[in-house]
Amino acid sequence: MRSFIARHPLLAGALFQGALIPVAFALAALAGVPLLGAMDWSIEAVALGLLVTTPMFLLVAVLGWTDHPAFRDIRAQLQEFLDLLFRGAPAGSVVLIAVLAGVGEELLVRGVLQQWLGLHLPPGAAILLASVLFGLAHYVSHLYFVFATLIGLYLGWVYHVTENLVVVMIAHAAYDWAVIRWYLARPV
Repeated sequence: MRSFIARHPLLAGALFQGALIPVAFALAALAGVPLLGAMDWSIEAVALGLLVTTPMFLLVAVLGWTDHPAFRDIRAQLQEFLDLLFRGAPAGSVVLIAVLAGVGEELLVRGVLQQWLGLHLPPGAAILLASVLFGLAHYVSHLYFVFATLIGLYLGWVYHVTENLVVVMIAHAAYDWAVIRWYLARPV
């Protein structure tokens, strides 16, 4: 398995992110959480999904301008990982991974986990717990855990307010796509 991932990191990433989608639907069925009922594919939802990326991009910009060694380390780790994954990859690879991550992770974290927790806890606690788990799933350092948890809190709040998974799936995918493209546009 490790040799497959080492030889085909992009394919492994796409398979993993894509696998989250049926896993989310299976877990939703087991938990009695209605995923499809939480999705409105309207043009307004897509537009709102794009609009709500703004605070996420502002957070990335602030972190990008910060010259603290911990932030430099995170940027270097991300640069190395994204270069490994995407340099020389076929056109459309960034879009594919961004869409699979946006859809799969949001279905699982906001759609299943946050909704299920919301059946048993107050909304704020459900958002917080789902966001901490989202941060842990993205753990590469203590600081990146905090960053991912903040993004998770924001996306959790957006989902709570809009009650529409499409909004957070679009926001997550658009954010991932733009950040990956920005890193890949930087000189190596």
